[in-house]
Amino acid sequence: MSSPSSNRCINVQWRPLLFILAAILFSYTIFTTLTRVDYDFKSPLSASAGSCRPGYGTTGLHHELVKPPGLKVIAMVFYGRRDRTQILHCFLMRNLVDQGGWLDEVHWIRNTDDQQDLEYLDRLLTYSDRYKQLFQERTKDEGYSDAWSKLEPGNIYVKIDDDVVWMADDAIPRIVTTKIQHPEYLLVSANMVNSPLMGWLHYRAGAVHPYLPEMSPEDTPATIHAQTQSYEADVHRVSWKHIDHPLWQGPDEFVFLHDEKAPREGHRWLRLPETPASTAQLRRTPVVDITYDTWGTGLQSWAIAAQHHYSFLENLYNADLQLYKFAADAKPWITDYDRLSINFIAINSTEILSHLPIPSDVVDEEWLTVTLPRSIGKSVAVDTQALGAHLSFFFQGEVTSTDLLGRYLDYAEENVCREV
Repeated sequence: MSSPSSNRCINVQWRPLLFILAAILFSYTIFTTLTRVDYDFKSPLSASAGSCRPGYGTTGLHHELVKPPGLKVIAMVFYGRRDRTQILHCFLMRNLVDQGGWLDEVHWIRNTDDQQDLEYLDRLLTYSDRYKQLFQERTKDEGYSDAWSKLEPGNIYVKIDDDVVWMADDAIPRIVTTKIQHPEYLLVSANMVNSPLMGWLHYRAGAVHPYLPEMSPEDTPATIHAQTQSYEADVHRVSWKHIDHPLWQGPDEFVFLHDEKAPREGHRWLRLPETPASTAQLRRTPVVDITYDTWGTGLQSWAIAAQHHYSFLENLYNADLQLYKFAADAKPWITDYDRLSINFIAINSTEILSHLPIPSDVVDEEWLTVTLPRSIGKSVAVDTQALGAHLSFFFQGEVTSTDLLGRYLDYAEENVCREV
């Protein structure tokens, strides 16, 4: 056995070598840190054992999404409604290059004549020098074509509707990257919650859960179907977490069809309890009538839209967003010239400008997803890994009779707005 003094001698002899090894390790760490381009965004809540992650379902993916040097990415927002835009604004700020995102600029395109909405837009423009207003000659439907002619050549544009109320941290990097890597796609869309085509896939993939509108004490199965009102109220925060709300209670025979009227302003939808017959529970809800059809129930039904949103918020809370995605190495979903909603898409501006003008008898959505790609032999793709949520279409106005805007506002205020 060695003596204590001999051990000290050995330690002294090894000490220079240990210093050298430590210096090499430290230098390597500094080098890799400085040379790696890391576009990971702020994560509002970290994962911990036994806890949910009310984040974006994108763990460990940002390191593979590197913005190409010299690439300019511009968000193009058709603006018209301040109640939705106050939510989108937080996500856009979070995605600016100043925050580690990919957006170099955000171009706000006026699509309203409402004075209060315009005053809110004026305030928005003060938040960042990267926010700019793009003036067009006309508003509403006629203004869409005019706006496309004002693109700057040589850039990637991400067109976003003002009622996109949630997007994953990696949604913009993903659709931009897919567009760059696949020039055979004229445009690349995010995988949108409440989209007529993708909604059918979400339902079939098990991402939609049994929800029904709450029955108040004075309601009966007859009266809940009979009430109609006008729904445009101020937005108040409501907890976005489904666990903060009770389970649905009502008659076992109660069914809510996809074409029912909204029961009342400010109502909420509640989760039906899980049972061995949960599939039967789902058949009591509107989503069973959804079709894979641009003009079908997925577009026309406010109730189907509401059920998609409440289900999504549950999946978000439970970190089950993989329910919406194909396998990580799967190809994007190709629409094969079925008209696709363009709520959240990436395009190459030069490619679009070279084929303008849009015919006067064709709306921009039809032109971008059917007419033009068919004529030049390109495809339209949906990157199923890039998730977003779109509140409602024109036909789904009664979505605003629910508390969904309040829930999305609550999520944004709790997890996104405070970070920017």
